[in-house]
Amino acid sequence: MLSVNRLIRVTVSVGAAPAVGRDFNTLCIAGDSDVISGLERLRSYSSYEAVANDFGVAAPESEAAALYFGQVPQPTSLMVGRWIASASHGFNLGAILTANQQLLSNWTSITTGAFKVSIDGGVLTAVTTCDFSAVTNLNGVASVISARLTAALLAATCVWTGSAFKIISDATGAGAYASGFMSISGQPTAGDSFTVNGTAVTFVASSPVGNQVVIGADAAATIQNLLTFLQQSLNANIDDATYALNASSNLKIDVIDKLPGTAGNSFSLVKSGSNLAVSGATLSGGVQPSSVGYVVSPASGADISTQLGLTADESQALVSGYAAETPVQAAAALAAKSTIWYGLTFAATTAITSAQYLSVADFIEALSVTRMLGISTSDTGCLSSLVTNDIGSLVEAAGYNQTFVDYSSFEPYVAASMFGRMFSVDFDAQNSTIELMYKQMPGVQAENLSEDQANALQAKNINVFVGYDNDTSIIQYGTMGSGNFIDEVWGLDWFQNAVQTAVYNLFYTATTKIPQTDAGQNQISNACGKVCGNQPGGAVWNGLAGPGVWNSSTVFGSLTTGQYLPLGYYIFAPSVDLQSEADRAARKAPPTQIALKLAGAFQEADVIVTVNR
Repeated sequence: MLSVNRLIRVTVSVGAAPAVGRDFNTLCIAGDSDVISGLERLRSYSSYEAVANDFGVAAPESEAAALYFGQVPQPTSLMVGRWIASASHGFNLGAILTANQQLLSNWTSITTGAFKVSIDGGVLTAVTTCDFSAVTNLNGVASVISARLTAALLAATCVWTGSAFKIISDATGAGAYASGFMSISGQPTAGDSFTVNGTAVTFVASSPVGNQVVIGADAAATIQNLLTFLQQSLNANIDDATYALNASSNLKIDVIDKLPGTAGNSFSLVKSGSNLAVSGATLSGGVQPSSVGYVVSPASGADISTQLGLTADESQALVSGYAAETPVQAAAALAAKSTIWYGLTFAATTAITSAQYLSVADFIEALSVTRMLGISTSDTGCLSSLVTNDIGSLVEAAGYNQTFVDYSSFEPYVAASMFGRMFSVDFDAQNSTIELMYKQMPGVQAENLSEDQANALQAKNINVFVGYDNDTSIIQYGTMGSGNFIDEVWGLDWFQNAVQTAVYNLFYTATTKIPQTDAGQNQISNACGKVCGNQPGGAVWNGLAGPGVWNSSTVFGSLTTGQYLPLGYYIFAPSVDLQSEADRAARKAPPTQIALKLAGAFQEADVIVTVNR
């Protein structure tokens, strides 16, 4: 029989799935507990129990998570990130062992267990005569291995994590780079040379070829010629290091090995010429990073390398040590790791100074991908109008618009509770946006403040959970360091991303082009309108925006100051006929302008009662 395709041809194509907007309901708690490695950096959680299971109930991260998830309704998304407050250990984390692999009987019959391993870049060393006949659990297995590592003069320890074996180097840190310098005190003579890691680099009067450098008009020009040559050289020996002009001397070149570790200490420097100098025969200062290699089979004994799950084929990861970092370096690493989280707060045993917090705030404020920082403080200086160097005063003076300060004399991580109340909001739900004033902080004890103390906190734009004389306790006032309300800053961050995503998806999901006509421009305006309007996903729908009088002096299109916006917004885009030829040739759309009237919120009221007898 003939195929129907001869007559009727049907083709099915599936359009691209639209991009998803950012999540503005996820907090990142940055802590210094040694649970998450510098390599992993972040873990996601949906419950307090999961955090407590990883960190233990007494850890700062768990205490902050308890405040975060203690809200009603509960937020649903949390990330915990690692702040490497002190240099970390390198380790080899073995495979997750199955129930059968965890049976103690797999070990008690072994009396001559052995394997080889390298610690901190050293040679492969045999670990022998591991006798497990007397162990009663897998922690005991790890203890036997630790003792035999010590006997083999290896500075490392083995632990059982509950699911895997882990060998940890006793050393910490990311190591150090070997360094040195090359310098000139005056013009070299033609034929003088530096021998860099075995390769001679010779000065010539003119026409340099190969590994030759021309002598410049003066010593500064000559050293610059040498620097340019070294930085651009493809020679394998020279390329093992980086080269930069010394910060304090324009006649000195700093030489730094590209890899941390002791190997860089063998990078050689030799000079030939009276006006030439080097730091030493070799670079110096290289320190081996903390590390543990893969476990391999021994030459003799009962091979337990595979049974440990620490071989190259089985190990979950080799993680080198990390250098200690500042809070702002941790924030940068966490931001680079994920764009998912929006809020950031620290919960750590290591104290953070005001200067360090301000550095984090500077970083958060400067990001193009908007984030928000919450700072918890128990500094009683916040309660005094006479004190101006407390963290609240400093944040207020700097006018930070993406950073808030929360005071509590009882809870060291109180900002997590504030974020928890915020992040229970669903921007797609009707009338879902909130202000923070009058809201609750479950698990946080309310402050008993005097009027002077309350006024000092308010003047410094510091938030607090405070008791009132009608037996209620509330958050007040829900402001950023700048004095702007947290809910409005947060809502406008959401709005910016929602508009950006809507316009992007207009272009991304279109099966044909968006024409460079007024009709095409209207498609862009309509996409923006859906984010502004009173339908699911819109700013009026969720309560961020609402009808009102436009009192701003910024006007465009037919918008005027004092005009009532019945929709809560106004969108204007000029005709494409008015755009420049350059913009048209570049296929740019005319700018779309949106006037959005924030719904705001009442926080205080005066009631005047007139009584007539």
